[in-house]
Amino acid sequence: MSQLIAIASGKGGVGKTLITAALSVLLQRRGHRVLAADADMGLRNLDLLFGLDGAIHYDASQAARGKCLPGQALLTVVPGLDFLPASQKRTWERVDIPSYQYVLESLSASYDYTLIDCPPGRDGAYKAATALADDILFVVGPSPSSLRDVSRLMQYCDRQKRFHYDVILNNFYADGLITADTAQSCLQTGHLAGLLPHDEGIDRAAGEGRIASVSESLPFCQALSATADWLETGQAIDTAALTALLPKQLARPVSSGLSLRRRRQECQNWRHYRR
Repeated sequence: MSQLIAIASGKGGVGKTLITAALSVLLQRRGHRVLAADADMGLRNLDLLFGLDGAIHYDASQAARGKCLPGQALLTVVPGLDFLPASQKRTWERVDIPSYQYVLESLSASYDYTLIDCPPGRDGAYKAATALADDILFVVGPSPSSLRDVSRLMQYCDRQKRFHYDVILNNFYADGLITADTAQSCLQTGHLAGLLPHDEGIDRAAGEGRIASVSESLPFCQALSATADWLETGQAIDTAALTALLPKQLARPVSSGLSLRRRRQECQNWRHYRR
């Protein structure tokens, strides 16, 4: 029976889609059959990380409307890892939620793990995407807004008493303004499922659409392997070992700004674009 895992966040831009893609690949490499489902209707991005943006013919919303069979909406990333795209045109307001959930549940029965890339926030779209999940992984970035938003989602789950959740800290530095210890203290949670470092290598791989072939020697992938271990065996996360993978935040040179000539050129380009 497939384990359905929703990967969610209180706000966008914290690495939820990247974690969905990379964790799917790591689990597939361990011999599991994995389904990666993009549930961010109208704003899909998971296809870009897999390098499949030009290969989509059907999506999950079309399968939910009966425009195609559920299996016809699937794309193979690599053998053992399939991808279910979200609609790029239809938002959740135009998707029949019970039909979508039926499609996802029926497809997931053929996999060991189904990872759902959820829309951010806690509105109806988030609830629709997480309703079938056995576990919710909340992704937290090193920013006050991310901590506050996920804290509210955790409070919501605690009140409902029907959602099991854990937390992944992503994009952290060893000496950042908000450290991993600070984040855990603020969230007051023992539900830690991962601690992932800032890693420019994984960012490049994501931008180039080659997550499926990414090297496991990258610090990000080494740290994410602990999350895969946790999913497979329930083994507790070794925060000390993962903290050792966090980079130091080096000072970056501050740009002196654009020259007057360059600013004029930019303005001319913008006026030309607006016409």
